[in-house]
Amino acid sequence: MLTGKQRNIIYSSVQWTVILSFALAIVLPLLYAIMRLESVTGISSLESIITFFEQPLLKEALRFTILESIFSVVLTLIIGLPLAWQLGRYEWKHISIIRSLLSIPFVMPAIVAAMGFLALIDQGGPLQKLGIDLRSESGFIGDISSLTGFENSGHFIALIVAHAWFNISLIVRMVEPTLSTMDPRWEEQIRLLPAGSTRLGRVKNLWLPFIGPAIACASALCFVFSFTSFALVKWLTPNNSTLESLMADSGGTAGIYNYRVDTSEIVLAICLVQLIILVTALGLTSRLQRKHSLRHSMVSESSARSTRGKPTLVGKMIILFGLIFTLLPLVLVTISSFIVRTINDGNISNKFTFDAWKAVFEGDNSTVGLQEALSNSLIYAVITLIFSITIGWVMASSINRLEKSGNNKLAKIVDFISLAPLAISAVMIGLGILLGILRWSPSLFNWFLIPVLPHILLTTPFVVRIMLPAIRSLDDSFEEQAKMLGLSPFKIWLHSKLSFLLGPLAVAGSLTIAFSLGEFGATWILVRSGSWDTLSILVDQLMNQPKFNPLVYPMAMASATILMILTFVLFLLAEKVRPSGEGSGF
Repeated sequence: MLTGKQRNIIYSSVQWTVILSFALAIVLPLLYAIMRLESVTGISSLESIITFFEQPLLKEALRFTILESIFSVVLTLIIGLPLAWQLGRYEWKHISIIRSLLSIPFVMPAIVAAMGFLALIDQGGPLQKLGIDLRSESGFIGDISSLTGFENSGHFIALIVAHAWFNISLIVRMVEPTLSTMDPRWEEQIRLLPAGSTRLGRVKNLWLPFIGPAIACASALCFVFSFTSFALVKWLTPNNSTLESLMADSGGTAGIYNYRVDTSEIVLAICLVQLIILVTALGLTSRLQRKHSLRHSMVSESSARSTRGKPTLVGKMIILFGLIFTLLPLVLVTISSFIVRTINDGNISNKFTFDAWKAVFEGDNSTVGLQEALSNSLIYAVITLIFSITIGWVMASSINRLEKSGNNKLAKIVDFISLAPLAISAVMIGLGILLGILRWSPSLFNWFLIPVLPHILLTTPFVVRIMLPAIRSLDDSFEEQAKMLGLSPFKIWLHSKLSFLLGPLAVAGSLTIAFSLGEFGATWILVRSGSWDTLSILVDQLMNQPKFNPLVYPMAMASATILMILTFVLFLLAEKVRPSGEGSGF
């Protein structure tokens, strides 16, 4: 039988093996990809970065990426801050339901969001009927383009609105908890001081210092997610490219010797420049997050809310707008799956039918059937769940153990490794695997499980973020008491750790499956021409087909509806089992 010291040595060895394996899985494919691209192009990474700014196509993509990211952040703040303010300051009935509904966009697959906004802006959609033609850009939207000289302004507006929809929950869930736990006496006291006698004075001297870090942290995350957006850019702004979409479009022919060297140069340059920008942005986010975590004079939510009372009519209207804005694209996806649109002699007619659902289940139009795509998605999701939960648990436990032993520097290194995939976009991870592994060993193209690797890399950081606070909150005295009772090591772990972490584990597991089901960027790179299509890839393939068959569009919407329902059920499960102590945060 193993002694306690031997068990600790084995456990520590296993932990570091898992951590190093995860780090290598992130670094090696990307490193191999960069080395291969350097070999194919004959230029170094430094030369590639320098020449990036000499290529008009890349400079335009960078300009558009930064522009849409900044405008997306601004619009997200304009919509999200009033929602967070109203939720955080007043007593609301069913506030947990309101929070959950406002959080749905963040966990929805990007391809579902893209389909929802296409249904909103397409010909015959609600916005066009109101005279707002963002798709064809006729009417006053076209006039805006003519007056400003900004081409495709309708597409740009649609994109930043979609990004605001996607990121709104970041603002609400990061700012609202800060507001809801602030001591109301602060506001009363500052009103008595000269610095708080005016509304502007209170904003400057109370609100900005108190909620400013939360706003800045949420804004930085919104910028990162908008900067790396792919599915929304692909479908809402087809005439403009971001760095992410340009890299994805060029990736299929990159890394091949003596063939389309220009695409290899593009991918290498974008990969390096985007990596620098994302690492910088996430470094800033990390600093802001540490500042945001320094709370001051917190009180219970119920106490703070009861002091301020019920919401006003204006507040109710703001929340109602937020709920409509959140749910409308998802409702339109479902409705569009039952409507077949035909054009006869220039006349458009809509027919409510189940034909598209029947067709998508049968796998018509040279695509895999819905059952096969769903089966692939679920297999990948379950395998991702097993690995991500295991790796995430080990990494979170390691960080906690290192912190308790006083080894904070090493704990920060492990924490950084756990977050590293967020500094590499989904398309970059997919290209890293494609160029770094598959080009090196083409036989791996036939491996059914190759898409699982990017899913694991992209979901593990979320598992660590969910599990780490829960593991930190465990009471060590329970483990000591279990040892005193003479329990076996397994029963000690079971009763002193696992039983207290079932809630966070269920949350992490549900969201891991949801994120895996909806993953699009890396999967699109790896299996878009294969036979292992997932639900998100099936939606994309259907939308790419010529629309002479009137069933194609509703078939894509039907596939997106299935994906949406699966994600929604998983999200509800996560919300139901979320520990009450988590409050309104993620």
